[in-house]
Amino acid sequence: GSEASVPGTRHRRQPVSKTPAVAMTTSGVWDPKAGNFEMKRKSSFSVFSVNDPTSRPRPVASDEQEKGKHEKLWNLMANYKANDVDSVQKDVVSHVEYSLACTRFGFSKEDAYRAASLAVRDRLLESFNDTNAWYSQQDVKRGYYLSAEYLLGRAFQNALVNLDLEPAFKEAMMGLGFELEDLYPFEADPGLGNGGLGRLAACFLDSMATLSLPCWGYGIRYSYGIFKQDIVNGWQVERPDYWLPQAGP
Repeated sequence: GSEASVPGTRHRRQPVSKTPAVAMTTSGVWDPKAGNFEMKRKSSFSVFSVNDPTSRPRPVASDEQEKGKHEKLWNLMANYKANDVDSVQKDVVSHVEYSLACTRFGFSKEDAYRAASLAVRDRLLESFNDTNAWYSQQDVKRGYYLSAEYLLGRAFQNALVNLDLEPAFKEAMMGLGFELEDLYPFEADPGLGNGGLGRLAACFLDSMATLSLPCWGYGIRYSYGIFKQDIVNGWQVERPDYWLPQAGP
């Protein structure tokens, strides 16, 4: 894994460059040329690496008029979100009122979970957008994995751990009067699959992300899950899995 950046540091986005050495932030885990593998790849943008870019990527304007037209917009989006405790708390509280329309004088643990998960999603989106902008700039070959099922599991804690942000969010939520461990159960398991094949498909996606391959997974969005099993009088009873109304960000 990569090391966390200095707490409170706000990193700036770089212009999208055609030079991979500038855009890459982590070393590759394998060499596709050595394996006679044609798919171009790069390590994803990450603000949590010691080698992260000093600024966020930005599009290269086709002409000076176009550049001046959007300069203010680009400048406002130039910085990554800071990951210190105070910044995380401000983001969470902002989502409580402005994203969830909850009063700041009282909100439930479930509201706190949704606000915290929105704050995590904000940080994921920065890397997601910058990585896809780089792929578009490089015109990479993309891979697509199709599966009828994906047993993904809950994403909130998984994202925090992978981004190395769990300690900062734990302290931030504690400062707001919530234990982070008490918020995890409010996330519903995605009802997109079960069993070995669904888990295998999810593992493929994890591997693609670990190898920084430009791949997408496609599946079926089951409105009521595969099914929810209950045992009634010793018999299995299949019921709908109403997971979407509880789905997190």
